[in-house]
Amino acid sequence: MKKFINILIAMSLTGTLVVPNLSYAELQKPKQIKLQDNQFVTLTFHDVRDDVAKSGDRDVYAISTKNLAQYLEWIQREGWQPIRLEDIWLARQGKKILPNKALLLTFDDGALSSYNRVFPLLKQYKTPAVFAIPTSWINGNTKDAYEAYGVGNLMTWPQMREMAASGYAEFVSHSDNLHRGILANPQQNMEPAAITRQYFEKQKTYETEAEYRSRVVADLKKSKQVLDRELAINSRAIFWPYGAVTAESEELAAKAGLPMSFSLGSVAPLADSVKTYQRALIMDNPTPEMINQEMLEFLNYVRAPYKQRKSFLRFDLAEMQSADNEQFNQKLGQLLDRVDGLKTNTLILKAVSDSNGDGKIDAAYFPNRQLKMQQDMLNRVVWQSRTRIANRVYAELPISLETEQNVDLAMLTADLVKNNSSIEGLMLDTGSMLDCAIGQQKWTPNCEAQVNRVFKIKERSKEQAKYYANISNNYQTALKVNLEKTQLDGLKPLLDYTLEYADFLYVELDPIQQPEVFNAFVKQLKTLNEKEQQYLIASFNVQTPLSTQQVKQLKKSYQQLRSLAIQKVGVNNYSFNLAKVIHQNFYPELSLNSSPLNYRDPFTQKVLEKK
Repeated sequence: MKKFINILIAMSLTGTLVVPNLSYAELQKPKQIKLQDNQFVTLTFHDVRDDVAKSGDRDVYAISTKNLAQYLEWIQREGWQPIRLEDIWLARQGKKILPNKALLLTFDDGALSSYNRVFPLLKQYKTPAVFAIPTSWINGNTKDAYEAYGVGNLMTWPQMREMAASGYAEFVSHSDNLHRGILANPQQNMEPAAITRQYFEKQKTYETEAEYRSRVVADLKKSKQVLDRELAINSRAIFWPYGAVTAESEELAAKAGLPMSFSLGSVAPLADSVKTYQRALIMDNPTPEMINQEMLEFLNYVRAPYKQRKSFLRFDLAEMQSADNEQFNQKLGQLLDRVDGLKTNTLILKAVSDSNGDGKIDAAYFPNRQLKMQQDMLNRVVWQSRTRIANRVYAELPISLETEQNVDLAMLTADLVKNNSSIEGLMLDTGSMLDCAIGQQKWTPNCEAQVNRVFKIKERSKEQAKYYANISNNYQTALKVNLEKTQLDGLKPLLDYTLEYADFLYVELDPIQQPEVFNAFVKQLKTLNEKEQQYLIASFNVQTPLSTQQVKQLKKSYQQLRSLAIQKVGVNNYSFNLAKVIHQNFYPELSLNSSPLNYRDPFTQKVLEKK
């Protein structure tokens, strides 16, 4: 069970790409990987066994000894240059230039196979590697280790000293005791200890800022002290368990004497331009050709997330309000089951509400310092959405909180992300504040001032969010606008302006009630270049009931967007009441399933069980 939780944590927090099932001919096509100066690729391995299954092994992180040996031979043949951590440290300080096609090989957790299988291969191929050690595992905290690798399957300090003396092995911290989940919310979710504010069930309170920072610093200091004493080294790096790291925890590591920080995600950071480097997680026992393909995928797409196809469902958390946790979990299971059946990949959750109906936002669904907490449920919905159905999640806040109600939106965003570090991003509903910009190609001074105000609020909020958000995610923002007029001459200039400051522009449309607005929008789409198209999200309001003709009209509208290269579409008002209509009528337009034959109708099959 513990290992299952670990896999969920790692998978939910990383930017790991699944290696596609390509034909042998496709894998053999010549492909070039070009790196910038001081750029390097980092690969993360775990256990190495002789008996790993070609697919479907009990350990998704394991690689066979044969495949690893073939990969070490492959990198020599293909001209890759294995580097040491020390090389990156010197390059970071401007004292060294990394070789072309620099490659850092890393092995996590201190499994015994690192000594009896990996180490002999490193000596045979004269290849250095880095080993990340959870020091408490080696020193007797064996419960988690045994559940991960079995009894007697960890390295000993004498074995590691032998490896370090060879010159082929460097050792870094994998924390002392942060390689575990801790209680993260009242609904009992376990989340990464390094970036989670622990929830204390008896007191019904969360860890304070001071308590969290003290706990993490103490753990990392202990880990460094143990490594340095046992191996006679000066360890400088922390390889974060599950890749879970924020800018805040990065600072805490530096205070603990570990200035080099590695998460999971992109494989090709620049040694001298970032603090936390990202590593590609090797899974499913890949061959050398498959690893090469994964490296290509990361290099081509991870640094350009706007190119990825996304299908959005926007959902109001007010529908999840419940009398108790049992009722809440039933609603959550129903929501996740339906979204999973549709196979969309991105949820937008409206995270605040007008609880008394006076037209003003006065409550939130997460702990914060400015609004009352209506119900503490955002964290659980975000976490379950990521771990159970692999959906990325944005939280939505209205900009009117600051412009009309004097709420500090940056502070509110900080509180939101602090308790939801695995969130994908933030969407700000701009209301009518950008209407003047959308309606005219040349903005008046008053309009430009209003646009600038929106972006200043967004930038302050994003700065706070990125301090607490997991670095392994590509944290993004979106600005939401509702198109209600046919005069859209300013859409392209606004989108160009947005590209400098935000990640996406989210456009709300109603092709049934306002077909003339949708037609004007389509006309504007034809003027956009490829990059502008990729930063645009188009989402429809779907009414019920729908006539047969209205269904056809909406389907045609979705198809028009696809024909104009809009890769991000969605439903702006997804709800429990609308779900059946949406699933039955718009599955082909919204689903990211590779084939309609894979469709699972959530209205005729069992709801996902609580996990």
